[in-house]
Amino acid sequence: MSEKKRTIKDFYQLFQQYRPRMWIVIVAIALVIGESLLSLIVPLITMNIVNAMVVEGFQLQIIATLVVVFVAQIILTGVSLYMMIYVGETIVARLRTTLWNKILYLPIQFFDQHSSGETMSRVTNDTNVIKDFFTMQLIPFFSSFISIIGSVILLFVIDWKMALLLVLFLPLAMLVILPLGSRMYTVSKSLQDETAAFQGDLGRVLGEIRLVKLSIAEPVEEKQGKSRIQSLFGFGMREGKIMAIVMPLMTTVTLVALVIVFGYGGIQVAQGTLTAGALVAVVFYIFQIIFPVTQLAQFYTQFQKAMGATDRIQSIFEFNSEKEKLNSSEKTDSTDLTFNNISFEYNTEKTILSNVSFTARSGQMTAFVGPSGAGKTTLFSLIERFYLPNEGNIYYDGTNIQSHKLHDWRSKIAYVSQDSPLMAGSIYKNLTYGLDDVDEQTVKDAVLKANLSSFIEDLPQGYSTEVGERGIRVSGGQRQRLAIARAIIRDPELLLLDEATAHLDSHSEALVQEALQSLMKNRTTLVIAHRLSTVKDAHQLIVLERGVVTGAGNHQALYENHPLYRELVDHQMMND
Repeated sequence: MSEKKRTIKDFYQLFQQYRPRMWIVIVAIALVIGESLLSLIVPLITMNIVNAMVVEGFQLQIIATLVVVFVAQIILTGVSLYMMIYVGETIVARLRTTLWNKILYLPIQFFDQHSSGETMSRVTNDTNVIKDFFTMQLIPFFSSFISIIGSVILLFVIDWKMALLLVLFLPLAMLVILPLGSRMYTVSKSLQDETAAFQGDLGRVLGEIRLVKLSIAEPVEEKQGKSRIQSLFGFGMREGKIMAIVMPLMTTVTLVALVIVFGYGGIQVAQGTLTAGALVAVVFYIFQIIFPVTQLAQFYTQFQKAMGATDRIQSIFEFNSEKEKLNSSEKTDSTDLTFNNISFEYNTEKTILSNVSFTARSGQMTAFVGPSGAGKTTLFSLIERFYLPNEGNIYYDGTNIQSHKLHDWRSKIAYVSQDSPLMAGSIYKNLTYGLDDVDEQTVKDAVLKANLSSFIEDLPQGYSTEVGERGIRVSGGQRQRLAIARAIIRDPELLLLDEATAHLDSHSEALVQEALQSLMKNRTTLVIAHRLSTVKDAHQLIVLERGVVTGAGNHQALYENHPLYRELVDHQMMND
């Protein structure tokens, strides 16, 4: 199956899956058909009015009939339009809901490969294209289709010779529409891809605007933005070229048709073979053919855009979600966390971890030390199941961690990083993020242990204070202590600390270290250590070099027997 046919199939399935009840769609289409049939009556009534005016004078009854038809058209058009807007809004709301849920459960690999702005564009811009197609294009499509067929039939009834001349122009119009419509699909898809890329750049810059300014990178980003904008301009102009060809040609077809009608029709009226009313009706029907043909051209163009949007949305649905549960149920006799010959690489070019094996004893602290890029953070990512190892297995509490439901497994873990990210919202929402029915006293106890009580109590709005986007309204140390308090509230079985006291002053660090000691008690705790003084008392220290475990033991044993560890310790002691 070709890519385009597959996309059309996907689009139809999208409609079937997310549409409201079918009777709404059927009624809306029926109303459109009714309105289109009424529009075909208008020229006939007008013909009778003109003929009557010539022969008998003013006819109130015929005028009243015309008014009734106009009112009926207005009602049918309004109701059908509202119903199709409901259909379009329903489809896009359900589609966005499914997309939102899909994105939330996509694996980290997806976000490694796609920028946040690009993903946002799929959820907003591309779904809007599909919504606009259903709300703004389906009604004109059905009404145009019926109007063209009905007008052609009635033209043949009024004057078959004139109708035959006009019908010859319809294939000419289609010869213009079809090739350019296919071209529009390609251009529109490229335009929307470039729009997503530009939105990704915009999100990246706005999200790290302080870094941009501190790095004096405005000229670099200005150049990058200009390049994206010029590319968008280029695609926009390519769309413009297509429209610049379509619209004048359609206008020319219209003018030629009118010339034929008024020329040939005028001769017939003069000869008495065609009434003046019939000529007026013919002109009406010509417009009811030409304008719908133009609308069909626009429908075809918008349909191609909707196909492109569907293709991009489908690329998200085709990405596998995180696996909730695997079939593995291998067991060991240990209740500890064990890495068994773990190897991992983000891509085939570079191995991050190679045959890593160790055991983190239950209820004890295991610390990882080593130079930057040794693979320490990757170990945590594997424990959190952001990635799957290429080789080997990880066991916890006697089972392969892949056999746990993902939600259940991550509920066992609390992670405090150097960055300590916060979500826009109140302090209380950040402390209880991802948790249901948290006891207020539990929150206050955690805040007290994390040395945050005085800070929060001094705030005018207390726990309701907004932290700002990415926690911009609190200091680095306060942000770190909020993350520690959040970990205390989660009451985890596995505690992962990535230099959790990195941004604290000496006084706060002492208090938080005491809180962490209490938190780590009877928990399996893993620590990434940058300041070795904070992990000298760890039950086990593991040295990583270029993804390989080169040493394991306590501080004293490693200092005496491991050259790199001794070098790291001595270097930090000199700096301190």
